[in-house]
Amino acid sequence: MPSERGSGGKTATRSLLAVLGLALFHVVVGLLPASPISVYTNAVLFAANLYVLYCARLVLRDGTPGRGGLFAAGYFVLFLLVLVLLDRQSLFILLVVVYASLFRVPYLLGYFALFVLSFVILQPYGFESFVPLAIVYAAVWAAWRRGASPFLLGCLGVGLTLLILVLFPLLHLSIQDSPRTLGFVLERADVQRALLTSVTTSSVATLLVTLWGVPLAYALARLELRSRPLIETLVDLPILIPQSVAGVALLSLLGPGSPLGQALATHLDLQVSGRFAGVVIAQVFVSSPFLIKTALTAFEGVPLHLESAARTLGASPRAVFARIALPLAARGILTGMILAWARAVSEFGSIVLFAGTPLTAPVLVSNEFARAGLAESRPVAVLLLVLCLWIFVLLQFGQTLLPAAARRARAERL
Repeated sequence: MPSERGSGGKTATRSLLAVLGLALFHVVVGLLPASPISVYTNAVLFAANLYVLYCARLVLRDGTPGRGGLFAAGYFVLFLLVLVLLDRQSLFILLVVVYASLFRVPYLLGYFALFVLSFVILQPYGFESFVPLAIVYAAVWAAWRRGASPFLLGCLGVGLTLLILVLFPLLHLSIQDSPRTLGFVLERADVQRALLTSVTTSSVATLLVTLWGVPLAYALARLELRSRPLIETLVDLPILIPQSVAGVALLSLLGPGSPLGQALATHLDLQVSGRFAGVVIAQVFVSSPFLIKTALTAFEGVPLHLESAARTLGASPRAVFARIALPLAARGILTGMILAWARAVSEFGSIVLFAGTPLTAPVLVSNEFARAGLAESRPVAVLLLVLCLWIFVLLQFGQTLLPAAARRARAERL
């Protein structure tokens, strides 16, 4: 014990002398005639270092000697990074005071490290990097407090960080234009029409897919079919083929020069290509797999014994579907509808070939980029992104209410 106490005292003394020596170094540098740092700046630096010394004393008093060395190492890193490499005296004073104040609170010290990483090292991408990294840090810290294993913490931290890298272009895009610029662009009539067209057509397409996709998913979940793998492959087919191929396929079938397109125009006075219906058809084609596959998984999660009990009590297959399977799978179905809507509203490739008018928002973004470049197309893209995110948040909020509604409905039936 005495030897450990003696070694700990030596470490503490060395740590304090290191910080004190650096503080005195600032004073000496400030007094030199050729010093690039003014005497007044050095006086403030010296005062900041005195505060750092006081905080270091508290760290050594409350913690182990190794924490004193870690404290000094963090100080030197800030000194080299901000004062030596960046030559930002005022920023160094601010950061070192905050660092010394937060060192004894590890949770807040982590946010401070992320702040330095984002706003000092990763400039000019400070804000869009700090916010998601702070969310990742909060999630990992909460998992660590709950006793998660190091392996799971590593999987969570690395996975979320790489997810941020994937989504970073969207994060960067979302803060490129000011609210005033977005408001000015939103006042344009063509932008309003394009956004309204995108929301309307994708909503109609999602409703159409729901009307026939949900019964199909229920049948696949309850029937033992040898051809089920083939059917599921057909369901997934719109995901596998490129968007341009889908547009050419629709155009060759329903375009003005096709036999079916000419028949619809001649006998029914109905032209699909380049019309509202054409946009909806293209969106139905590309979005249907997302709803069907998600609904299929949701129906497979409904216990079969509940449906069997209802059939035993005399309920018809239609009643079992409407009163048991559908309410219990409602959350999964709504998830599929959200995914289908998101896929429909973002469709570009097949629409621009098959139904270029009326303009949807993705097509308008492409047209603006071809006409005037990035500066004109970016605000429209941001508006579409914000609109989709708000609708997605509202749908997700509605999804959280479904389990409670389903429980109330079951209680009323009982």
